[in-house]
This record gives sequence, structure tokens and C-alpha cells, in this order.
Amino acid sequence: MAQWPPFGAERVSVEEIFDVFILSVVPLVIAVVLHEISHGMVAYALGDDTAKRAGRFKLHTHFDLFGSFLIPLFLYMVKSPFLIGYAKPVPVDWRKFANPRMDMALVAVGGPLCNALLALAAIFILRSCEIFSQMWVQFLFNFITVNLALGLFNLIPIPPLDGSRVLTALLPARMAEKMYRLEPYGILLLFGVEFLGSQLSKILGFRVGILVLLEMLLRKIIRMIF
Repeated sequence: MAQWPPFGAERVSVEEIFDVFILSVVPLVIAVVLHEISHGMVAYALGDDTAKRAGRFKLHTHFDLFGSFLIPLFLYMVKSPFLIGYAKPVPVDWRKFANPRMDMALVAVGGPLCNALLALAAIFILRSCEIFSQMWVQFLFNFITVNLALGLFNLIPIPPLDGSRVLTALLPARMAEKMYRLEPYGILLLFGVEFLGSQLSKILGFRVGILVLLEMLLRKIIRMIF
């Protein structure tokens, strides 16, 4: 009979899975779903009603069973040092914008800005109330951390992350066109940079890479807050 969890990880009880779902998966799902909805709402404010007409302003339309639940839960159960996930993206039609390049940048900023506001709201609640149980304190702390991490990660200027939309709005048209052409290969580029960083880490004796810098920045922000 096959054992669970796989890959030699320790057995995880039903209670532990429930705790992980509440304390880690739920904050991640809320963060990624509202991140995507914010893109659509900014697009709507700028004249593109594509997401609204498609009914994509509703929470359940962005939930992806595989990306929003199973991936983060599986990563925890195999003792991954981090949780990642994604929600279904909103459709955006740049042709409906008055200034497509700048408006696309504003749409892109809407996601990380939403995550920043969610983190600030959770910080305010956590610091102003002293009646929460330990479970709710951990939930709010995880909610703050995942929103900050998601917002900062998406500001990396590598396609298709949100930061690349902002960068293309600032670049000359010819360079922006080259950036657009990189989009199908952006994730591979990101993984390539991280792989190079991991190899350099072995040579230099200390960790380097985009995600390492992101982790360091996140830790400093968390220390400043708490």
C-alpha cells in the first residue's frame, strides 16, 4: 500500500492538515484571488469592462483547485520551505484603454497595491486588538506575510509579472516591444536566474538570487512592523 505523504516526508494528521488549510492556504487563496480581482477593477475604472462582463469580479470565479489549494497544501505536506499558488487571471483588453501602455501599467500596479492594503489592514487589526486567540494571531501574521511576499514578488520586472508591465510603460517603444516578446519565456528566465543564483551560492559560500533578495527584504519589513 502506498504511504502518504510521499517522498519520505513525515506523516501528517488530519488536524495538522486542517490547521495548515486555515492558517496558510486560506491567507494565500485570499491574497491571490483579491490580487487578480484588483487588476480587473482597475481595468474597469480605466474603461475596459471585459472582466466585469465576464463576471470575474466574483471571488469564486478566480479560485483554481490546483493552483489555489492543492499546490500550496502539497508543498506544506512535503515540508517545502515556502508556499506558492495562483488564481485564474482576469481578462484585460488593452485596446479599450485611452493610453494602452500607461493604463496597462496601472492595471498591473493594482494587484500589488491591493496586497499592500490588505497587509496594512491586517497589521492595524493585529496591533490594535489584544483579544485574539493564538490561532487568529498566527492567521493574521501569515496573512500579512503572504500579501507582502506576493506583492513584492509581482513587482519583479520580468514578464509576465506585474513589474514588467510597469517597466514597459517607462521604456522607449522599441525596447518595450522587445520586453513584450520576452513574455512567453519570462518564467523560464526567472527560473534560469534562480538556478544560476543557486550555482553561484555554492561557489561563493552564501546565498544569492532574486528570491533570496526578496526574502531578505521581506524579513526586514516584518522586523520593522513587529
